[in-house]
Amino acid sequence: MSLVFNISRDIFLAGLASLQNVTGKKGNIAILSNILIESKSDSLLLTATDLEIGIRNSLPSEILSPGSITLPAKKLFEIVRESDADQVHIEILENNWAKISAGSTDYKLAGMPGEEYPIFPDYDDNLLVAMTSDKIRELIDKTIFSVAQEGESQFNLTGILVEKDISNGKNMLRMVSSDGHRLSLCETTIESDLNELKMDKIILIPRKGMQEIRKLTEGTVEIKLAFEEKQAVIKTENSIIVIRLMNGDFPDYKNIMKMIKKEKHIEVNRVKLLHSMKKMNIFTEDRYNVVQFQLISNKLLLSSQSMDIGSAKDEIKINYDTSPLMLGFNGKYFIESMQVMVSEIIKVYINSAENPCLIQGDDDPGFASIIMPMKI
Repeated sequence: MSLVFNISRDIFLAGLASLQNVTGKKGNIAILSNILIESKSDSLLLTATDLEIGIRNSLPSEILSPGSITLPAKKLFEIVRESDADQVHIEILENNWAKISAGSTDYKLAGMPGEEYPIFPDYDDNLLVAMTSDKIRELIDKTIFSVAQEGESQFNLTGILVEKDISNGKNMLRMVSSDGHRLSLCETTIESDLNELKMDKIILIPRKGMQEIRKLTEGTVEIKLAFEEKQAVIKTENSIIVIRLMNGDFPDYKNIMKMIKKEKHIEVNRVKLLHSMKKMNIFTEDRYNVVQFQLISNKLLLSSQSMDIGSAKDEIKINYDTSPLMLGFNGKYFIESMQVMVSEIIKVYINSAENPCLIQGDDDPGFASIIMPMKI
């Protein structure tokens, strides 16, 4: 028997959309550009993988005949997206061709046998620990922006470190990222018992995997999380992601935190500083984005210049009564840190042109952004 089914266009489109990033990478294995479609009693299973990340969605549908097929992910998504019908009907013909009917339009799309698709990784359901989605989403949002780009830095900085802290009565989950020039840390209290979350080794999740987890947290109140020897497993009621963990160590961020002296700091309105930094960034050189900070009596003077375009200057009133200080920072780093914060007033700890700068806010508990100064 060949697969035949009816499915809501909107449900199908949402399920296909969530798989596009995983199937989009060009590679030597042609079938990885396809998604696997399998029937269950009253649902479809859609599976996509790039052999690093596997995603499986369960979608309610009307199964008229059971079976399986793999179809090109991008073309199938485009067909469903452009359809104005409420329902989509698909039946598999001979030689793995699919007939797709949507309203007045019929398509024929070449597929490949479902049996040839890579096997979805096994995982242990008993290891999964439930957590609120919004807390995981916040941890990711406040760390993913400072992950190193692939090819720009050492491999182990292209992911996010995940840790738990259950010492001294804490029940904390922490994420840390760095690109070698800055470091972002965010931790939050988890209601679940983290003793049940198995973390026997360094947990490094690649950026792309974190992006997929972030998408999974939207539209759901709770997710379940587990770490096995070589993979992370994230599950909701209708979806599951399995991500291959990265190998390697992560920089000693705790030692970096200890280097920061909290002797001198300025308090400044976050939105004012953010807007000022965006204006300065217009006239920075693209590679280094250098913005000059000059701290004098109760003033923060910001300036930037481009040899080819021009320059900009701005002044912000602050409480500062110690010795004058001049140093440079990558303006983009400041902007990205402040954009994920909600505190109206932030504290910026700046001690010298050699020591790291720390940004924190009272309404962003558990978050710290560390930025190394630049020579000017």
